[in-house]
Amino acid sequence: MRWLRSARWALLSAFFLVQSAAVVADDCTGPQLLFEVAESSGIEFFHDRGATGGKYNPETMGSGVAWLDYDGDGWLDAYLVQSGPFPPDRSAGAANRLFRNLGDGRFEDVTTRSGSGDTGYGQGVVAADFDGDGFTDLYLANYGGDRLLVNRGDGTFEDRTRDAGLGADGWSSSAALADVDRDGDLDLYVARYVEHDPAAEPFCANPDTGERWYCDPSVFEGASDLLYRNLGHGKFEDATQASGLGGADGKGMGVLMVDLNGDRWVDIYVANDMTWNFLFVNRGDGTFEDSSLLSGAAVSREGMPEAGMGVAAGDVDGDGDADLAVTNYDVQTNTLYRNDGDFRFEDASAGSGFGVPSFNMVGFGLALADFDRDGHLDAYVANGHTVETPSRANVFYRQPDLLLLGNGRGGFTSEPCRLPPEGPTVSRGIATADYDSDGDADMAVQRSGGALALLRNQADVGSWLGLQLSGRGANTGGVGARAELVTDRGSQVRWALAGDSYQSSSDPRFLFGLAAGTSVKQLLVDWPGGRRQLLPAPELGRYYHLVEPE
Repeated sequence: MRWLRSARWALLSAFFLVQSAAVVADDCTGPQLLFEVAESSGIEFFHDRGATGGKYNPETMGSGVAWLDYDGDGWLDAYLVQSGPFPPDRSAGAANRLFRNLGDGRFEDVTTRSGSGDTGYGQGVVAADFDGDGFTDLYLANYGGDRLLVNRGDGTFEDRTRDAGLGADGWSSSAALADVDRDGDLDLYVARYVEHDPAAEPFCANPDTGERWYCDPSVFEGASDLLYRNLGHGKFEDATQASGLGGADGKGMGVLMVDLNGDRWVDIYVANDMTWNFLFVNRGDGTFEDSSLLSGAAVSREGMPEAGMGVAAGDVDGDGDADLAVTNYDVQTNTLYRNDGDFRFEDASAGSGFGVPSFNMVGFGLALADFDRDGHLDAYVANGHTVETPSRANVFYRQPDLLLLGNGRGGFTSEPCRLPPEGPTVSRGIATADYDSDGDADMAVQRSGGALALLRNQADVGSWLGLQLSGRGANTGGVGARAELVTDRGSQVRWALAGDSYQSSSDPRFLFGLAAGTSVKQLLVDWPGGRRQLLPAPELGRYYHLVEPE
């Protein structure tokens, strides 16, 4: 039967190559949109994956990036996660870096004076106000022990991991926050990968050469994810078992927390590597129901688990609810799950154009944003293989990233010539941010074993509207809020998230793009606590700052 499987693979590969060529053709609909400006901005960061020849699996995972206004000056700063030597030794070269936004397109390295340079073997990061004091803190998902860096409010950070009751050992990948019990503060979910001991690394062989190779995730046992409930005053307790999540050991890579059915209770979605993805439905009583398989968002259309990496949520088809997108390994294609309501999702990857361009690629970071300001959500996908010498034909270690422009009805078209004209890379975590506050979505891209890319968006069409939220309680950033912009061409919906993509944390503000000639009727904000706020006929081309009503 081996010849039959080989023949099927050859036919399938040929089919997707033809389809990919059609979708990824260089007949773009517009000029270059994103421009590489890392060097001119002053951001100098080179990721060290710690590759020593031992082929330890953590070396393949890369790291994430977070955007936050750590000093309260109104400009978003960039926090870059470093991995470092492996096995980890907490040397100075493993330190994460914080770059302060000077407000003129340039950044300065403030790692040392801010005290934010954690030296763990870094994986993911999420930025949010953990203790409700109005200052954005950082949670670092590490291999070998997580860290909570609390913002003192004076431009410096303090390690309060132990005092907070956080800091699980093992291999954490990504993290996200939301108010899962609606008590007014943010709870924390940590996605963890596998049980791994570098001293007992199994020997896995390259099928072509017989040399040591990175092992398949199936070789390892999955590590259990964790849910921490916020007790207030900077304290957390492990609520994993009490909330019904004790069996969440699916080799987690990406996680987001968002209300998927409009009942104002935050649900949890986790992308897992070669096991089915998790969808945990919030019952509203402090517990969750595992609706993964029943929802349709756990496996592919063919009923197979895939190698889930990055995740994103957004209303890509204009019906007002949050659709889900996941990046996967090569020959699987990335997956778009269309939200049909009542926790029912349909795999729309093939017909939408979202999946086909990714067939020969390994996707990691994923972002949904309106990059071209036409009023429709687009997708940016960070690609790069996990092994230096892939065994499949037409699959390479260094791969181009993807920019997929959306049509607002759930369809996507790949537009490669609107990206910077650089060669293929090995991309991992990505996060969007309007770091120059000019009304379009810029991008930071972490490269495994390479230099960070800062992609400045120079969209020169349409208009925009931005929104920053300030909550009155401990949830000072309004995480979990839903904003709806009503126009004469339909509505756009956004959700305030803390943590998504792959190991990363994006701009906390809402940003809406508007095609030329669009008339705005009103902006509605539903706060996590249940209050609704209306902004009639807002002026375009500016950010509004809304404070939660009493």
